[in-house]
Amino acid sequence: MDSLNQIEIQNIRHICGHSTNFCDKIAYYKTLTNDEKVTSSLDQLCSELTSLKTELSNML
Repeated sequence: MDSLNQIEIQNIRHICGHSTNFCDKIAYYKTLTNDEKVTSSLDQLCSELTSLKTELSNML
């Protein structure tokens, strides 16, 4: 991963930005349900997106 080109770096930045938007949408969807299973799944998804964003950001 030492030789990322400009397009690859841009793609990583886009993925990081999209993961933030997804977490915002997930937070909204959580307000629409009272089901603990759904809420737990959405929390887990957002947590994994955040860790992906962190790992990708560390590459840059």
